[in-house]
Amino acid sequence: MSVNYKELFDQAFKLHNQGNLIEAEKLYNILLQMSPEDFSVLNLYGLLCIAKKDTKKAISLLSKAVVLSKAPAVINNLAKAHLSSQQYEKAIKLFEQAIKLNPKDDDYYYSMAIACKKANKLEKAADCYKKALNINPDNYNACYNLVVIYRDLKMYKEAIQIANKCIYLKPDTEEVYSLLSYLYECVNDLPSAIKSLEKAIQITPSQYLFVYNLAVLYSKIGDFSNSILNYKKVLLLKPDSVAALVNLSTLYRKRDPNLALSYILEARKLAPKAKNVVLNLAQIYKDLAKNKESIEVLNEFIEANPKSHDAYSVLAMNYMDIGEYKVALDNYEKAVSLSPENPSYLHGKAVALKYLGKTNEFMKLMQYVLSKDTKTPEVSITMGMAYLAEKNFEKGMPLYRIRNIQTNFDRMFGSRAWKPFEDISGKNVVLYSNCGLGDTIMYARYFKLVQKKAKNVVLQTDAGLVQILKNNFKDIVVFDKSAVGIKGFDVAIPVMDIPYVLGMDFSKIPLSKGYIKADKTIVKNLSKTDMFNTKLKKVGLFLQGNKRILKNRSLPLDLIKPILKNKNVKFFSLQIGADYIKNENIVDLRPYINDYNDTAALLANMDIVVTIDSSIAHMAGAMGIQTYLVLPFTPEWRWFNDDKTTPWYDSVKIYKQTEIGDWKSVISRINKDLKKL
Repeated sequence: MSVNYKELFDQAFKLHNQGNLIEAEKLYNILLQMSPEDFSVLNLYGLLCIAKKDTKKAISLLSKAVVLSKAPAVINNLAKAHLSSQQYEKAIKLFEQAIKLNPKDDDYYYSMAIACKKANKLEKAADCYKKALNINPDNYNACYNLVVIYRDLKMYKEAIQIANKCIYLKPDTEEVYSLLSYLYECVNDLPSAIKSLEKAIQITPSQYLFVYNLAVLYSKIGDFSNSILNYKKVLLLKPDSVAALVNLSTLYRKRDPNLALSYILEARKLAPKAKNVVLNLAQIYKDLAKNKESIEVLNEFIEANPKSHDAYSVLAMNYMDIGEYKVALDNYEKAVSLSPENPSYLHGKAVALKYLGKTNEFMKLMQYVLSKDTKTPEVSITMGMAYLAEKNFEKGMPLYRIRNIQTNFDRMFGSRAWKPFEDISGKNVVLYSNCGLGDTIMYARYFKLVQKKAKNVVLQTDAGLVQILKNNFKDIVVFDKSAVGIKGFDVAIPVMDIPYVLGMDFSKIPLSKGYIKADKTIVKNLSKTDMFNTKLKKVGLFLQGNKRILKNRSLPLDLIKPILKNKNVKFFSLQIGADYIKNENIVDLRPYINDYNDTAALLANMDIVVTIDSSIAHMAGAMGIQTYLVLPFTPEWRWFNDDKTTPWYDSVKIYKQTEIGDWKSVISRINKDLKKL
């Protein structure tokens, strides 16, 4: 070749290396006109065409170069051209030829691994990456891509091992820490996943996706404070993150529903038609007892999305809350028609049937749901309550006590949580209130029976009940369940499991005449006050409850006006908070109530208590005070569908709706009895 040709070649090579592909290509064309069979030019020109994504021309040039030279580097380049043109099988065969000629070049194995991955030959790709690393242990790209392959193969432990090697090679690369976090999550090592992601954020604090994923991880381990903190950081980095706003609203739903509402409304501004936004908004409105607003949101969404089965389900739940059970049933049936085997919808439909008084249909459907879904606690609990309502303790209790999973009792006490048929004789026992206040009062009748069997008994209960229960069960250590847990106990028993523990059923309920007494000093002091200095019959009223929890139990206050006209009665409101009964004919007792010790003393000064199904009903019954218990058409299981009396409390008389939602006739019956006083 002439000197001019060599100078031209050197100039083309220089331009190519500088990235000036257009000028380099011009020179490569001149060189090929001068020497068409120069495999070096053909090889370099082919690589240039790969860079320009002109794979067809690259393959043509490199194929000629391979014919002229069997050099492994040229074969490798032709393989790369086929790889770029998505001809993976051809590329793999060519890579294999190059490797056979030169088995010590890690780039050949690395490139072949890419082709194998593209061809979905993951095991072979992993093998190539490993061989590349054997040749060159410092090949970070081969190391990282091997982690990815192991991840795709779900070989998480192997992936974690290689990922840590990547960190050794490049300790400040956030992509490895992010991937490592995912891998730790896959093996359920969430603390390590969090540490890895925090390291990635430390390297790149502006990457909001890392912060978002960290918030998700904290939520998974139950650290909601840190989860909330990181979602808020996401919003600082990306204020329009709908996902962060939705998740914040979800986290605040139980803690602060009004704050949850503010976040979901902000999300709605950004994504007004997004399904997760609309359904979360509807759920939060429902939680806040803003059923009208929830229903409006859902109806608007369903109009645009008539096949949204989950929207019908939430709509049905709203109608259940406001007592429109027929409409609720219609919507559950729509949800079921769109998703026939969804256990949640079938369960909801069954509950609607129950509240409509269609007991046989309810039981039949629930048995079917339970046969299909044994893992959802709500399904088992509902079936358990149905059996218990029929006083079928043997079938009901094993299902009902699944609530201990739902209330985290089993997780809290671990191996020392009581197991069915476990003997507690001579053991140190913790009784734990993982139930409502009224439930604890109702089951307190069994405490002394536990004492007779156990060595020592400790009760952890709600703060408001501590003093009254201390006063009545002096041999039991009673303290607030929110305090630090105790040590040195053998077994922990949920309060509502006590009959099961004792081998008792509901055929003979003990102490129905009463078992709780009020503090005599407080009772006496209250009796001397002007409000109780009357010859009229003293009637305590508790008619409204937490609408999120009590739902169909609360009695509309405007319906009690006929009762208030009784001239032989003085009425007292036992309500606390904003639910107190504001009426000039009713004495507001809120200033006298700090806990249930005070409440018991007030009840002791009453002649009669008129109450909905509540902790007040249980306290009055446990004290043997004459009580008029107001119940909906379908009451809680504990009242056993009895129409007038209850085996739990001899002093309680039941006034139950005879038709769904008919409180007027209930009030009329109570008023008739009050007039006889």
